[in-house]
Amino acid sequence: MIPQPQTIWQTVDALAREQGFTSSSLAKAAGLDATALNPSRRVVASGAMRWPSLPTLLRVLDVLQVPLGVFAQHIANAGPCRIVPDEKGRLLRALPFSMLGQNGVFDQQGLPCGPVWEREVSPGQWWTEPDAYVVRMDGDGMEPVLRDGGSVVVVPSLPLREGDRVLVHGPGHTPIMGLLLEMGAGLNFCSFRGGEVQPLDALGEGVWLHRIVMMTV
Repeated sequence: MIPQPQTIWQTVDALAREQGFTSSSLAKAAGLDATALNPSRRVVASGAMRWPSLPTLLRVLDVLQVPLGVFAQHIANAGPCRIVPDEKGRLLRALPFSMLGQNGVFDQQGLPCGPVWEREVSPGQWWTEPDAYVVRMDGDGMEPVLRDGGSVVVVPSLPLREGDRVLVHGPGHTPIMGLLLEMGAGLNFCSFRGGEVQPLDALGEGVWLHRIVMMTV
């Protein structure tokens, strides 16, 4: 049976933690870019998990001093899954969409703060990303892209690119989700709710654009 990409990454992470490596320190030790093993680099634009390349995997296993055959056995037995942090260590802040505009929900940098946030188990491995959070849809304002009861994982620290799904919000602004599009001289925004494509400047001052990395409908 062919393992899933997430199983490969979880096994690498578990073996790395056993030896005191973080994703960044392991990547550097393997001669890779410091962000090469970050969870944000493991997901394609559609939200699917990316397979690690064989050269990357071999470099990592060399640093960990784990033979490829032993690594395959770990995957077959799902042994390292026993040392993945429990749910308490994999929680993300979570909030209903309708509450995003409340005062005290985000700090001056647009990062989640305050006691109103709930906690829920992170889908995938986004719990390793600083300031990642979940927004749960509690209405039909983003249909048909997102239905009532669906949710998104948002990672503020990730750079924005053409084609990214984003959450736009800020003090005094109604939160909205949509797509970034390259048109003319720069990026433009198109809401999931439809309507005209508009330049980012038209969204007004004091808004934050946070990249959506995963959606559940």
